[in-house]
Amino acid sequence: MSGRLRVGGAELAWERAGSGDPVVLVHGSWDDRRSWSGVVPGLSRSHTVVRYDRRGHSESTAPPGQGTVIEDAEDLLAVVDELAGGRAHLVGHSYGASVVLLAAARRPSAARSVVVHEPPLFASLTGDPAAEALRAEAAGWMRRAAELIEVGDAEGGARTFVEHVGFGRGAWEALFDAEARATIVANAATWLDQHRDPNRLAVDPAALAGTGVPVAVTTGTDTLPIYRAVVAALAGALPDLTVLPVEGAGHAPHLSHPAAYTALLLDRLRATG
Repeated sequence: MSGRLRVGGAELAWERAGSGDPVVLVHGSWDDRRSWSGVVPGLSRSHTVVRYDRRGHSESTAPPGQGTVIEDAEDLLAVVDELAGGRAHLVGHSYGASVVLLAAARRPSAARSVVVHEPPLFASLTGDPAAEALRAEAAGWMRRAAELIEVGDAEGGARTFVEHVGFGRGAWEALFDAEARATIVANAATWLDQHRDPNRLAVDPAALAGTGVPVAVTTGTDTLPIYRAVVAALAGALPDLTVLPVEGAGHAPHLSHPAAYTALLLDRLRATG
C-alpha cells in the first residue's frame, strides 16, 4: 500500500507493508525511502513497516522557505499518527536518526522503542581535542559540498559529502549504484537547505533520559572515526543506551549488510516488545 500524506505544508510519499507491531523507517540525507528496500522484506514478515520520503526528498514536496529539523520531527510524528496507529518502533539512519531522536524526545508516547544508526550529532563533539578536530574537518568538507552545489555542481557536492563526511573514500561508486547516485544528486538542493538550518546538528539526545523509551544505537565496526566519536558521546548522554555493533559495516549497514542489519533490528524489536 502507498499514498501521500499532507502535513505542515508538505506532502509526503509513503509505503506500508506487512502486518504486526508497526515500525517506521526514516532515511538519512540525500536519499529516500527506497534506501530501506534491503530490510523491508525481512521486517515485514512480523511487523507493519512504514517508510516515507522526508519532506523535499524525491517524491515528497516541501513549501518554500528554510526547512528545519523540527519540521522533520513533526512530520515523523504525523506519520506515526496517521499510518502507524499513534505509536511505533522508530528506526532512523544518519540524519534520519537525528530526526527520530528529536521526535521521540518531543513526544515519548509515540515511540515504542528507538533504534538509530550513527546520527550526525557533531555538535556533541566538544571537550576532547581529537573529537573537536574531527568535527572541524567534517564542517570544512560540508562547507565545500555546499559551495559546489551553490555554483551548480550538484554531483561534485554530493560526491564530496559522500566520500569525506558520510561514507569514506571510494564509497561514491563502491557503495552506491547508478540509480542511487542519481537520487543523491537529485536531492542535493534539499541537503543544501538542510545544511543551512542552524539547528540541524544540535539535537540533544539527553532529552530522552528518563522518558522510559528504550534507545539503541547501531554502529558499523568499520565506520568513520567521527561516527565512533558520536556514538561515544551518545553513550555518555544516555546511561541506559544499548550499543549494537554491525560487524564489517560502515555508515550504511542497510545498504552494505542488509541481512545482518535486519537480523539485528529484529532481535532488538523482539527484546523491546
